[in-house]
Amino acid sequence: MKVVVVGAGGLGSYVGAVLAQAGHDVTLVIRGDHRTIVETDGLRVRSHAGDFVARPRCVDSALEVESADLAFLATKTFSLDDVAPQLAHLAGGGAYVVSLLNGVTALERMEKKGVARERLADGVAYMTSFRVEPGVVERKADHQRIVVGRGPAATVVQEAFADTLVAIEIADEVKVELWRKMAVVCSLSVLCALADRNMGSVRRHPFGADLQRAAISEVLAVGRAQGVAIPPEADLEIDAILHEFPDDFFPSVIHDLNQGRRTEMDDLGGAVSRLGREAGVSTPLHDAGTLVVQTAEATPRGRVGR
Repeated sequence: MKVVVVGAGGLGSYVGAVLAQAGHDVTLVIRGDHRTIVETDGLRVRSHAGDFVARPRCVDSALEVESADLAFLATKTFSLDDVAPQLAHLAGGGAYVVSLLNGVTALERMEKKGVARERLADGVAYMTSFRVEPGVVERKADHQRIVVGRGPAATVVQEAFADTLVAIEIADEVKVELWRKMAVVCSLSVLCALADRNMGSVRRHPFGADLQRAAISEVLAVGRAQGVAIPPEADLEIDAILHEFPDDFFPSVIHDLNQGRRTEMDDLGGAVSRLGREAGVSTPLHDAGTLVVQTAEATPRGRVGR
């Protein structure tokens, strides 16, 4: 299968490496030192399941790819508009384009940018992988699964990952999954930002458990106010998921902030706060967490977390 991954950060690089290891013809849209090392030494993966080296093809732009069967969008949320012409090109050539972005509006944004709706699918990646140095990605925690909205694209994704350790689930109500993932990512981001510490430190504080449940509740209340049928048991399920993260865990928002990169906070905590205001839902933790991250981001030496 010909697969293109647009966005070769931690998640995109890991997805591409797994599919290349499974024998697919994988192309990464990749630049800079990361591309240089991947082209010369291969893409090295460190994982609980075992380390390996993959050798995907590298290009500056998906416009260089004539055709593909499947494409994954794995950029940061703020880069979607920039790569939309590449996605439209791939879709026009017959590829299904699966979004693995954080947030809840990727498909609508891509469609507005000219990507054919019938070639699009929402995906939710439950795996934690970071690019730790050029040419090297490391997968944290044991979980690795992708949920895809039911449709033709989902079948292709299942086939692509058939011989890998990544579990593929097909969801009839993928919007529910998007909001569940939003609750996980946003809660981790605001808790670590407000505490200025890792998740272990948050959990050990006497107020940590209550604040974790409150952060989850804010996100899901906003999703429900948007008309998404999030089941009542989701609050407790997501609380249990957050307890599974290692004590030393920091979310990608904090990693990006501490490395001087632009964060996704505007599309995470910021989006929860904005949508909450529109729906009349109070989101004080997300308001505060977004303020902490974005004010630090605007400071030349901004940093959160120890």
